[in-house]
Amino acid sequence: MALNRNNSADRLEPTVPLDPGSPLCEPLQQAKPRSCLSVRLNRAFERSDASDEVMECEICGKLPAASVCQPLLVGGEVIGSVLVGIGGAPTETDRRRIDSSVSQAAPVLANFRNLALAERRAATDALTGLPNKRAVDDSLKRMAAQAGRTASPLSAIYLDLDHFKHINDTYGHDRGDEVLAAVGAVLRGELRASDLAGRMGGEEFLILAPDTGRAGALEIAEKVRLALHGVHVHDLERPVTASFGVATLLEDTLESDTLLRIADRALYTAKQNGRDRVEAPAAPAETAG
Repeated sequence: MALNRNNSADRLEPTVPLDPGSPLCEPLQQAKPRSCLSVRLNRAFERSDASDEVMECEICGKLPAASVCQPLLVGGEVIGSVLVGIGGAPTETDRRRIDSSVSQAAPVLANFRNLALAERRAATDALTGLPNKRAVDDSLKRMAAQAGRTASPLSAIYLDLDHFKHINDTYGHDRGDEVLAAVGAVLRGELRASDLAGRMGGEEFLILAPDTGRAGALEIAEKVRLALHGVHVHDLERPVTASFGVATLLEDTLESDTLLRIADRALYTAKQNGRDRVEAPAAPAETAG
């Protein structure tokens, strides 16, 4: 089994799903790269009756049988490891075969890893760490299609930071960038695992909440609105607030494109009514683009 560093390089993850009863499930739940002695020591780590290793590995130490763990080394960097379970003490032939197989697999796995990283970066806003507009648009299409198949609501919540230009003009763009990054952190911390939040550009963000009607979306928006009040940025002598516009597929419209237009109009209403507030359509809106 191959174990790779995740995209953030702070966890070690299996490249294939584990069987529910695998003894590796628990140690790999939050395993750091250094939890694997092969990664930490940058050499093969062997567990068997004939091994003279004195340290216990947090990962392969949970296996009931002997094992050999070989680091995946590419260009001088350890990107993971390969864990091989064996019936007994490995022979020298076993060790050579494992070493040869891992050496051949390492560059292939590295290419897959680099491709995944490139795809992730292309879909991620570098400043906030949230999905960018292209990624959000793609997700909206998939989520709207799923909502249509299951006849379940999908809510869109637009939020726009209040007086953000004033922050940039008064405190500088570096401070403005800190505010945007802090908003990204709030969204990641306050939303449910099923929700998606992305930066649409500038100081505008979009939250997509599946299986959520208008009432639930209003609760989410209000929760985020209040959480933003707790954002503190060094030298920023004013609160961070945002205006929110909510719209719901099936309740306000049947079209995903129209959904965003309705949410945007509700956001404009929030701005007109004093900012730092949540608004939704007062009555059923249009059902076609």
